[in-house]
Amino acid sequence: MLRPNRIFGVLCLASAVTFVAFAYWARTRVADVTVEVTKGEAPLPPASPITSSSTDAMAPPSAAEASGAKAGPRSSSPGRTAASSNVQNNPVKQIFFRYNGVDSHYGRLAFVQHERPEQPQFIDALSCEVAHVAGGRGICLAASRGVFTTYSAKLFDAKTFQTLAQFPLKGVPSRCRVSADGKVAALTVFVSGHSYASLDFSTQTLLIDVENARIIADLEEFSVFRDGQPFSSRDFNFWGVTFTPDGRHFYATLSTNRQHFLVKGDIAKRSATVVHDNVECPSLSPNAARVAYKRRLVVEGRVFWQLHILDLITGRETPLAEKRSVDDQLEWLDNDYVLYSLPENTGGPSASTNVWVAAADGVTAPRLFLKKAYSPSVVPLL
Repeated sequence: MLRPNRIFGVLCLASAVTFVAFAYWARTRVADVTVEVTKGEAPLPPASPITSSSTDAMAPPSAAEASGAKAGPRSSSPGRTAASSNVQNNPVKQIFFRYNGVDSHYGRLAFVQHERPEQPQFIDALSCEVAHVAGGRGICLAASRGVFTTYSAKLFDAKTFQTLAQFPLKGVPSRCRVSADGKVAALTVFVSGHSYASLDFSTQTLLIDVENARIIADLEEFSVFRDGQPFSSRDFNFWGVTFTPDGRHFYATLSTNRQHFLVKGDIAKRSATVVHDNVECPSLSPNAARVAYKRRLVVEGRVFWQLHILDLITGRETPLAEKRSVDDQLEWLDNDYVLYSLPENTGGPSASTNVWVAAADGVTAPRLFLKKAYSPSVVPLL
């Protein structure tokens, strides 16, 4: 028989071992819970936008993906495992863009899932100078380079990526947009010149009935009014169309006599009204309350564009925190953030561009959103 003092010693030893085991289990359990909460609270971009991408990871889409089937994840991404917890406040989106990496995919239309920006898919059938997708339809302004370079506009199905119609263009592609319902498209080309910074360029801006693949009108055919009076000039140039959610109206830039006005157009009435000045390449927010645009300044004899937000109700203008000159038509990521492109090499000529994101509050610093990309369009997945 064990003596009482030995029994007591055995019991004390067993208690100590049990306590140590419990403490170790509790510590590891708390660590696991902490990791899960941290991942679950990680916000979607633009709070943590992509800051790098690998060209090697950009494999062409499989047949199922190219036909519009939803691509399955090919790799995990640390810190994004619980991103779906924010779906109600951040609806799932696809970002379409022109890929600008200097490789075999240069110029291809591509897309990424907003939650997986490191996994682009390429549409080999569509090479575009500029493109836009909305409402299940897309427009691609393409170049055919040879002894003589020609340009064309392609309307395509945004699920199958099949070309629905194609027609020639009279100049160098500049801007394009599709209405939210996919029924109307707009495009702008340089008929002469190739930059909005020059003084001798001219443009042509067309509205297109996507379903019937026909041109609705050239904006220079529209009647324009300013302060309730007819407004016209032989040097009118229009560009940068952005549609209202109903697709019946639009905003655009009207240039005349070295001035740049924001006009609101009525497609059915073939008319437009001047609503603000010094607005170029407008982009209407999803809730139709604000317009993002570039404002022209002249700094040391050179044109400089500062990004601004215009509140359409109050008329208040808010300069964004982006301090570099941006020659682009912005795209709204949602009602609070905008996307735009800048040269990859800001110190000189650059063959590639990156897409940046900036908050509409005018305070938050911009961040890199997507590398090797240009002409982004945001498509909610319903």
